[in-house]
Amino acid sequence: MTTPALRIGSLPPIRISPGTLITILVLAVLVFPMYAGPRIPAVVSVLVAVGVALFMMASVLIHEIGHALVARAFGGKVDHIALTLWGGHTQFRAERMGHLPSLLISLAGPAGNVVLAVLATGAGALTEKGTAASAFWAVSGTLNIALAVFNLLPGLPMDGGRALESLLGLLLRRPLLATRITGWIGRAIAVGVVAAPLVLILRSGGAGTGTLITLLWALLIAGMLWQGASHALRDAGMRSRVEHLHLAQLTRPVRLLRAETPLAAVLGPDAPEDPAELARHLQDLLILSPDPAPRGAADAARAGVGRGYRLDAEAAASVPTTLRDQVQLGAVARWLGPIGVLDAALEGEQLLRVIMAQPFPAYLVRESDGAVQRLLLSSDLNQVLRGGAPRHDG
Repeated sequence: MTTPALRIGSLPPIRISPGTLITILVLAVLVFPMYAGPRIPAVVSVLVAVGVALFMMASVLIHEIGHALVARAFGGKVDHIALTLWGGHTQFRAERMGHLPSLLISLAGPAGNVVLAVLATGAGALTEKGTAASAFWAVSGTLNIALAVFNLLPGLPMDGGRALESLLGLLLRRPLLATRITGWIGRAIAVGVVAAPLVLILRSGGAGTGTLITLLWALLIAGMLWQGASHALRDAGMRSRVEHLHLAQLTRPVRLLRAETPLAAVLGPDAPEDPAELARHLQDLLILSPDPAPRGAADAARAGVGRGYRLDAEAAASVPTTLRDQVQLGAVARWLGPIGVLDAALEGEQLLRVIMAQPFPAYLVRESDGAVQRLLLSSDLNQVLRGGAPRHDG
């Protein structure tokens, strides 16, 4: 189910998940002991604690708006801002984003919290000391500083990690190495987030209700950080595999035959009888049946160059030798799907872009002289992108 979106002026849609209410409640519970005491009535303490929690969620929103506005200024298309159980995030897309724009986008969110902290401190200076209002502004300012500092920690998926990733990518000229470094730092930070409250509990000789809630919240935050860092590391691995895509390593030899070709043309008297051996014997065979002429350029692109079939080894082996000159290949073939064409010069990200624009189960690879001698199966490509090796066993 899609989360309802709030629209504020020209800002991107703001999606507020039900988990945001849990965050507000937990923040209010954590903040309440700071106000509970004989000088402030209990009702006032509760209201101030809830007010601080709401102000912090507004601070998270300002943080994400900072990201969104700077991303938009550098040509990014901002899809939405989301407030969630874990705080918030900004979803945006950009074709190409340089290191400096990425750095500024990352720092824009914490900068918003620093500005809020300054404003809250200024408001607190204008209120009477010792009052609930004075305490409200003091805690709100401190929490915004804490939010800015936490987000500036130099590990993914934190803003500081993304900023460091951009800076290292610029200095090292190796963006993937920068991602791996900041991803592992992010994992270390996740461990530290849990270790900190555990150390406090051990030093104090026990845990109260507030400490246990803090530990539970730390475990949840650490899980989110570990998951984000791990996702970044997996993404770096995927990007590395994409960079090293070469058709010469992915493709297999191919012989093109027509569907009406007699079976005897490929199964001579020396052909093995065992279906498994026969499959290996015929693994480079592709039966191509042209599709009807498409109506337009878009239809032609979707249709590819024809319908592809692979010979069914068991069905072919079951045909008696005396009948193989009467049985056509199309009668003992299994459907592979429409076949596309790729230029042999394609590689890396450009190769993947072309394939994603026109996805087919298989592609003929066309050399510069127009010859077609290699075949790429999408299943082989998917295997490589998952970190394995292409299967060339037919």
